[in-house]
Order: sequence, then C-alpha cells, then structure tokens
Amino acid sequence: MEKTQQIIVHGRGNAWPVLLGETHPFYDRTDPRDLSNAAFSLVASENGKITGDVLVDAGHGTVQSLITGSNRIPGCICLTHGHMDHTLSVDWVVQSFWQRYNREKRYPVYTTAPVYHFLIRSYPHLEDLIEYRELSPGITQPLDHAMPFKLTSYPVYHGKSAAGASMLLFETDQKRVLFTGDLFSPLLRLEDYHQLKGVDLVVVDANNRFPWPRTNHWSFAGQPGKPMERSEALNAFLDSLDWEELTTPHGPEACGKTTRSYFKTLRDGWSILHQPFTILEFLKKIEPRRVMLVHYSGTEDSAYYNEPILPAHELQDWVTRTAQIAGIDSHFIVPEAGQIISI
Repeated sequence: MEKTQQIIVHGRGNAWPVLLGETHPFYDRTDPRDLSNAAFSLVASENGKITGDVLVDAGHGTVQSLITGSNRIPGCICLTHGHMDHTLSVDWVVQSFWQRYNREKRYPVYTTAPVYHFLIRSYPHLEDLIEYRELSPGITQPLDHAMPFKLTSYPVYHGKSAAGASMLLFETDQKRVLFTGDLFSPLLRLEDYHQLKGVDLVVVDANNRFPWPRTNHWSFAGQPGKPMERSEALNAFLDSLDWEELTTPHGPEACGKTTRSYFKTLRDGWSILHQPFTILEFLKKIEPRRVMLVHYSGTEDSAYYNEPILPAHELQDWVTRTAQIAGIDSHFIVPEAGQIISI
C-alpha cells in the first residue's frame, strides 16, 4: 500500500510579483505562471488514487493553474489570511463547485472567524455558497471525513489589516507540512514549538532577506553578514512593539473561550527577546527537514541595505550558505511556478 503526498505550486509570488512598467530579477514577466500569487495544492494519494486534495490560499493565477493542470476542483480551501493576494480566486473555485453540484451543495472553506468575516465582506455573494468551518488557535481537527489530513492553525502577526492571520499545519499518519502564510512573527506557545519540531516541510513567507518591519513581513536573516543578529532597523521597530499591537488583530478578548485560553497561555510565557522575528530564528526552534521559500520580493533589501534582488538560483544558494553559517541543516527549495514537489 503506497501512500504519497505532493505539493503543487500554483504560484510563488508576493502580492505584485512584477509591478506594471517594471521588471524583476526573480520573476519572468513573459510567463503568466510566474506572475501568480503564492498558492498551493496539497495532494495525498494511496496506490495512485487521490485521497485528499486541499487548496491552501487562492490568489491571482490559482484557477488558471488548476485548469491547465489536473482541472479538478479541490476538496476544500484553507486560508491563512484574507488579503486579496490570498483570496482572489476563491470565488471562481466556489462557483465551479456550486455549478457542478446543481447549486445544491456548499463548498467547504476552513479559516479563522476574522478571516471568514473579511472574506464575506469582500465577496458577500459567497455567504450562501460556502460551508464555513472555523479554525481555532491550537485546536487540531480532521478535514472532511474522506480526507486523510488533520489541520491545526496557529495565530501569526501580519500587521493590523490581517485580522485572524494564521499558519496552518497539515498532518497525516506519515507527514507534516506547515504553511506559514504571510507574517512578521508567529504567536506560538512553548508547546506549539514542540508540536512543530522536525516537520517534514515548511512553506515560508520569504519576502526579504533582511529586516524591514514596516512591510509586516519577516526576513530570512537578521542583517547582512550576521544572520543571527537583529539589525538596527529591526531592534528599533521592536522597541515600540507591544503585546496589544501583536494580538489586537486576533481580538482575543472578544473571541470565544478557546481563543482567550490560547492567548492567556501565550502571554504567561511571553518574551519579545525569545520571539522569532526572522526565518532563521524560527527554524532554529523547529528544525524542519526542508524549507520552501515563496513570496519573495527583495525590494527592501535593495532600498535599505543596498543588497541586490536575487534571481531564484542565487537566492537558493544564498539561503543555503546563510543557514549553514547559522548552524541550520534544513534543505532549502526555491520552487518554480507549476512545480510538483514530493514530501
């Protein structure tokens, strides 16, 4: 009995991979696939038969990739947060499902309550077409009974506009895959780091190599030449960052008992010194086997550190060398749009 899991990369780009009128060293402006936002299918198979097909985020270009690939409607959508570069294709997927089942069956969407409310405000006509399945922080739940996945969401901070943003852990009896979504920092309890230890693959927001916190994205390293030391820009930002700012987008005080309990435990052990604000700081804590870097921009590296924006092969070489300096043994992947990666 052969069980396999794969990730299909529908897109690897940030919100605007190539700005109109410009070019970018990382993205090919002549290839529509390379202009797609970061989105993925997580597909499980047994003896060649698909047993689970989950779409993780659904930004621009996702449906085009689905149609030109397997042309199959995913079993469900799981959203990390509500920004448009992660939700633009939700309507197309839901409408496809709605039509397939003669407008009688709702489509399952898994996400946190704040993300769902943002989604319905953005696409109000979807409220009657979606079967909403709420994710609560730190609570593991099975996906649809026909799928082999268990799903756990963990809150992250991605700025004030990203209410309810979360990273998503998918588990089967064989593999564990973590999608960080977009973030400046995870909001994890000590026990959560233990749960994530040694995951098989992390698909991570790698917007910049070096910190520029005003983007509300973390960076790969702390500063040029000193990957585990935080830059002046990062330390200055952290001096003004407090607990309330980090947690207000999740509205823990106004949420249910489960969410309040999660954030109470988090606050009891809270220390900004031990909180990871770079990818390397996070990888030190969870020691994953492999790391896939997506959502790359590099704009702030060029503007504020006078460091070049790297093409894909140079980025992969650089992160590998930098991680080795930091004492991290994970294997790094910078995927191509449309690539299929075995887990």
